[in-house]
Amino acid sequence: QIISENFRYKSQFGKDTLHYPRDVKLYKDNIFILDQSNPYIHVFNRDLVLQKSVITRGDGQQVTYPWFFFIDKFGSILISDRGSNSILIFNSQFELVHKISVSDNPMGITMNKEDRVIVVCDAANNCI
Repeated sequence: QIISENFRYKSQFGKDTLHYPRDVKLYKDNIFILDQSNPYIHVFNRDLVLQKSVITRGDGQQVTYPWFFFIDKFGSILISDRGSNSILIFNSQFELVHKISVSDNPMGITMNKEDRVIVVCDAANNCI
């Protein structure tokens, strides 16, 4: 759902496209949505028109159970993958460039403002 600047309901979208939206990010006037059950990241423009859908599972990709994601200042996408206990890093063209193994059940993910430190919530071990 879209909430206006005065905290009122504005609109919603994606009922025909999304199946289990898990996480959402804004980046350069686009809305990126991680759709967990329909393994895609969907990219909508500011007018809520679907621009592209990129598969995150199967088709040679390595994501098995995506949970959250982060977009850095270069447009790289980092996905916490509970299925492979890893953080997967895709470039802005959605090509897998790196995989970082982490402990069980990586959940939320973020980076510092210099995009040098990755912070991951570890739900299984109750730590960051």
